[in-house]
Parts: sequence; structure tokens; C-alpha cells
Amino acid sequence: MFYRIVKKFIIALFLMSASAVIGQDNDENSSFNAQYWLDYNIKYSVQEKNELSGFAGFRTITPNSFNKFVVQSTYSIINEKPLKFLKRKKPLIHSYHLGAGLFYTQNINSKDNFEFRMVQGAKFFIPFIKTSFLNNYLRFEERFQKTINDGTWSTGLRIRYKIATAFYWKKHLFSFVEGLYLPMNVEVFFSLKESDRFNDKIRISPGIGYKFENGWKTEFYISYHNAKERREFS
Repeated sequence: MFYRIVKKFIIALFLMSASAVIGQDNDENSSFNAQYWLDYNIKYSVQEKNELSGFAGFRTITPNSFNKFVVQSTYSIINEKPLKFLKRKKPLIHSYHLGAGLFYTQNINSKDNFEFRMVQGAKFFIPFIKTSFLNNYLRFEERFQKTINDGTWSTGLRIRYKIATAFYWKKHLFSFVEGLYLPMNVEVFFSLKESDRFNDKIRISPGIGYKFENGWKTEFYISYHNAKERREFS
């Protein structure tokens, strides 16, 4: 009975993907804040080899200065052709990605902001340990931002590089922990042309996840962010 109660508690705790974020702003008014993210992710296979994925998300901050609504989709082209000169059976580049996103920020004490973002990138895997791989995601973003009730648009360009992995256990003391794993990712941002708002620098996110028998996953992260600006992180 005890194990059943614990199992139900874990499932309820990870019913949705969530993230608690600690942020540090790197300007004259440097301060710490806490953000709370909630995302719902979906993914579909297209023509067996490719994938169409996306997510809808909500972010807020403490002390409360904004609420942010996010919708983003990505089309992934799976690569099955290895580079011949590397003499590898598996391709170095796992997939290519094209995507777009909409970001609406509802500010409490200032005008609201809207951002349209386009993304192009690629993922490649590097063996890490026997049971895990390092997932490398390199992407280029074009950012178009606009303050609501203001007719002007600003543009920004940046490169994002993310390294992620997850640790699983082969042996389990109790059966209900078989779906548990530990995801970890680190992402750095390089601004080629800084945007007017929301310029991230680094994001470190350790977490815990649970995979259900039907294939659904839920994850909880505690993240550290460093950004140049004070208002928020994107």
C-alpha cells in the first residue's frame, strides 16, 4: 500500500512539464528573481522519418512583473546519410530543424511586448558514457520584436548552443521508479546583433523526469539563468 501511495504521488507531481527558474541580471541593477515555467509539448511523425513538434507555454516571475505566453513549432528532418570521410556507420548530424515561435509578454508596469522568432538548426550526438549520449543542438535565430501600440519593429540575431543528456538506471530497488531519469542541459547564447529586450547569456538546467508505460514523459527542472537585461528571459 505504501508503494502505491508513493507511486501516485510521483505521477501527480510530474503530471505536467514544469520549471522553477532562478535568474540573475547582469546590468547596473543586478538582482535575483525566480521564474516559473509550465510547458505542454507534443510531437508527431511525418512520413515515418521526419517529425513535427511544438509546445505551448506560460511563464511568470516573482516578484510579479510580467506574464509570458509562448507557442512554438519545429519541423525536424531526420538525417540518415553519414559523412563518408568520417568512416562512421551512423551520421554525425542526427537531424535538421526549421521552426517559428510567437512570444507575447504581458508586462505589469509597462507596455506589452510581442516577438516573432524564426529558427534554423541541427542536432548531433556524441557518445558520453556507455548508457548515455550528449545531445548537441546548434541553432540560429532571427528575432523580431515590437512593443504593443508602437509602430516600430526591432530585430536581433543570435546563436544558441545547447548540450543535454539524461541518466537512467538499469537496476531498481522498487518497480515504480523504473520510469525515473535525470535530465541535464546547459545552453549558451551568442548575440550577433542584440535585441532591444531579453538577451540571454547562459542557462543551466538540472532536472528529474518520469516516463510512463504509455510513452508519455513529464519533467521538472530547477534552472539558473544569466541575462544581460533585467526584465526577463526568453
